[in-house]
Amino acid sequence: MASIACFVEKYNFTDPKEAKALQNFKAAAEEMGHTFNFMFRENLLEIPKQNAVFIRATTDPLFTAYIVSKMAWEMGLKVVDDPKSIQICGNKIHLYSLFQKHGVPNIPTIFLNKDELHHKKVLNIFRAFGRPVVVKAPYTSFSRYVEKVACETSFREVAKRFFRKSDVLAVQKFMPTAFDWRVGVLNGEVLYVCKYMVPKGRWKHGAKRKGKPSFVWGRTISLKRENAPLKLKETALKACEVVGHGLYGVDIKEVNGDYIVVEVNDNPSIYAGQEDLRDKDIYSKIIAYLVK
Repeated sequence: MASIACFVEKYNFTDPKEAKALQNFKAAAEEMGHTFNFMFRENLLEIPKQNAVFIRATTDPLFTAYIVSKMAWEMGLKVVDDPKSIQICGNKIHLYSLFQKHGVPNIPTIFLNKDELHHKKVLNIFRAFGRPVVVKAPYTSFSRYVEKVACETSFREVAKRFFRKSDVLAVQKFMPTAFDWRVGVLNGEVLYVCKYMVPKGRWKHGAKRKGKPSFVWGRTISLKRENAPLKLKETALKACEVVGHGLYGVDIKEVNGDYIVVEVNDNPSIYAGQEDLRDKDIYSKIIAYLVK
């Protein structure tokens, strides 16, 4: 019997679908004969008493979740997400560089330094990619710090704002699609497959409401993993190979029959009735990976 700690923050229980998924993890672990307890930041001294740590709070090298990951990893515990995966997935510049180095099909990307923000460079980017383009800061989550721009004025405004967060930005070709594929991968195997639909009148799965701090999200359509296109799954697995062997969510666009990787996310969303809808065994598979 193993003791598993699931590191969470209070916000992880605000969405009923996420709260239900967390309870599903606990039930799966207990059915397999393990203990599964939720750990909050005030309980970090309990980490050495665990056999494994499963992180569900938002990961970021500046957040508590990363400290938890690093502590557990250095103690020799099995941890998802591991600190290396958090570092790679949390820095989109590093991630896209790995895609280019290892031949992972990805959205055409140009890296932009602060001193390159001038008229000639911006025009060259528009000539290469057309208009609009997408500007990203390296450290993004839940579609934040990702904006579409169609003119030099808006490009400069967004870039200057994002440069307060990073010295290098990623500028990408705009490739609109009705949905993004999301492929869940665990230790080199496909765990689940979904379509994250783009809300009507928007251009990404999660879009900020005009004048409000909240987001509007598109529907999630789930497929059984064995029914998903083979080439899609192969592309997702190839993208994960450059990151590690943990739990990932790969965002992929389908354009003219080709599969193009948007990014690999550590700490992928798992909501009851969505990612788990067609493959109910995702909970037991993750628990088994944590304790093996």
